[in-house]
Amino acid sequence: MARRLRYGKGKGSIEITGTQKELLEQAIRDVAPLTLHIIETEIDKRVEYAQKHWIVRGDRVVETPSGATRVIKQESKRSIDKFDKGIRIISGGNQIEGFFRNSAPYAYMIRAASYSKRDDGSKSTVPEGRRVAETTMWFPAATAIDKVLAQLADAYVKEQKKVK
Repeated sequence: MARRLRYGKGKGSIEITGTQKELLEQAIRDVAPLTLHIIETEIDKRVEYAQKHWIVRGDRVVETPSGATRVIKQESKRSIDKFDKGIRIISGGNQIEGFFRNSAPYAYMIRAASYSKRDDGSKSTVPEGRRVAETTMWFPAATAIDKVLAQLADAYVKEQKKVK
């Protein structure tokens, strides 16, 4: 099941919860099971990729003008744990879309530095100076869209053949 179910987009959207959420999810699964499965699987992949490559704050080694080194302690606010994902019903109920986002208010502004590290302690894969959200969330999603559209088209054809 989708982690979140929303109706509408932007500030005018509402969160659907409880029994209504269960009823709507079951209705969507009955009408377009393959479509929903493809969307949820792709969103899960996107979030997993973003979390794997997301950077976190850690101790930073700095060299002073005299040549000595010191460690600056930095504590992570754990924006890596603040990903949301779900299904959104739009266009008056005629369309559905999957979404994922990082709900930390500062997430979009995080830029990679030369000392950036991933959560597992390895060096960042995000190029220095680039925004982490763009590199780990938006660019990979944009490059995968053609593949997802092809999968959705195939699923639509399969679901239409079942109707006959």
